[in-house]
Amino acid sequence: MKRAIGLGLIVAIFFAIFVLFQGVIGATAFYLAAITMAMFAVIGPFGDYFKTGVSLLIGVAMGLVGVIILATKMPLPPDHLIYLAIVSAVSLFLLILLSVTGMRIDAMFLGWAGYFAAVFATYTSNPSALGDIALSAAIGVSVSLLVGLVLSLLVIKIAMAVNQ
Repeated sequence: MKRAIGLGLIVAIFFAIFVLFQGVIGATAFYLAAITMAMFAVIGPFGDYFKTGVSLLIGVAMGLVGVIILATKMPLPPDHLIYLAIVSAVSLFLLILLSVTGMRIDAMFLGWAGYFAAVFATYTSNPSALGDIALSAAIGVSVSLLVGLVLSLLVIKIAMAVNQ
């Protein structure tokens, strides 16, 4: 029980530090860490966290590429949302194809959706600003998701310590 309490304290402090310094690391979407923590708690104590982390990053990269293609090659919103639908569908199909290599489809979808959620408002309101925020948003989303992944690993350790 002491171990569980100690790990819980570490999780709480780590998340508080993450929230405190989110602006410094460009991770303004800190809620993604909480979502990831909840999602990956289902991986269990013997999950493949490395493959999951790589899958998250692949999803974020696919989202970044999709947004760059939208901003540079397609007509700008809001009148041309059909292009957004087409690029999104192609991105998700490519993620499904990548999942046959052993990458986790749920993690790739979470990375992709997290990135699009971070930049969608800018894309629809001021696409020219994407040049300034596209890369920093990708870094922020990646950090948020990977912090959530680490926190979920600690939460699983807490659950294992409590159940022993």
